[in-house]
Amino acid sequence: MTEREAATISVGTVQDAARVLKCIGHPVRLRIIELLDNGGERTVTEIREAIGLEQAAASQHLNLMRDKRILAARRDGVNVYYDISDEKVVRVIDCLRACDITNR
Repeated sequence: MTEREAATISVGTVQDAARVLKCIGHPVRLRIIELLDNGGERTVTEIREAIGLEQAAASQHLNLMRDKRILAARRDGVNVYYDISDEKVVRVIDCLRACDITNR
C-alpha cells in the first residue's frame, strides 16, 4: 500500500467537503466569502456594494450560505451582519489563493 492510498479521506469528511463545496461553488459566493475573510463581518449593504450586486441577489446568496451554516447572521437594529461561521470555508479560500489557478 502506498502512502497516498493510506491517506484516504473518511466518508464523513467527504460528505462535509461536498456540502461546503456545493454551497460555495458559485463565483458570487466565493467573492462574498473572500470579502468576509479579508474584512470580517459586514452588513448586507456593505457586501452588495463591495461586490456590485442588487439587494435581492445579495440576500439570496447570503441566505443560502446562512441556511447551510457557512455564514452566521446577527441582527443589530435594522442591520443584519454576516460573518463566516464555518472555518473550513476559510481553508478552502486559502487553498484557492495558494493554487492561484487563474495563472495557468
